[in-house]
Amino acid sequence: MSQKIKSFIQFLIQQLIGYSTYLYCFSIYRVLRYQMFKDDDDVNFFIQLVKKQNNGVIIDAGANVGYMSVIFAKAFPESSIVSYEPIRLLSSIIARVIRFFGTSNIEIRQKALGDSIESVTIKTPIIQGVKKQGLSYIDKEVERADADMLKKSIDEQVDMVSLDSEWLNDIASRKISGIKVDVENFEYFVLKGAVQLLERFKPVVMAELWDNNRKNACIQFMEKLGYRVYIIKDKALVQFQGQPSLNYFFIPFANEME
Repeated sequence: MSQKIKSFIQFLIQQLIGYSTYLYCFSIYRVLRYQMFKDDDDVNFFIQLVKKQNNGVIIDAGANVGYMSVIFAKAFPESSIVSYEPIRLLSSIIARVIRFFGTSNIEIRQKALGDSIESVTIKTPIIQGVKKQGLSYIDKEVERADADMLKKSIDEQVDMVSLDSEWLNDIASRKISGIKVDVENFEYFVLKGAVQLLERFKPVVMAELWDNNRKNACIQFMEKLGYRVYIIKDKALVQFQGQPSLNYFFIPFANEME
């Protein structure tokens, strides 16, 4: 299906049932589809890798409409899932999806993640009349090849924190066992703001990285912290050696040797 046809269908659905209902239904569909087919290799491998860790908190950084958080909650019923989603509407959608599936181990934190504590603007692009919640990005130091397409957007001021500021003083001293990061080319700043957390807990990390300088910065940063980099190729987890990919797995060297 061409992108134009896909966008036209999205536009029609958003107009017919409303943007909020569209997001709610989309999230439920993604969870049900995964439960039925288990057809997302990246998610499958991430779950397998995290299961090798001792039970701990799983952080969903850039939770969007919450389907990944629910998938994690069902895969790890004894663990706490913490969903970071700064956009007010999307956080409310996550809450509705949690109620639909009856999961009780998800905590929503309506905050953006980065390497500083401040107020920032997050933009949801509107492209050809379609609100693209999956492309929402923090309007700060962003490198985008598609900047010309992002002239119209819904803007919202949100609070940004770092993972270190959120978790190093956690009263319960909970272990972090896994982090999924998908924040539209802001991953480097999220990881940079989690350096002490990464050093202390050595969680498995799955990050979506665009093919630009920030991907290279993320890889170098994580390697310095004692991580090896892997990707999925032909349904197998292989060490990254420059191959093209979208999702990258950072596995602590000590875990890799077990």
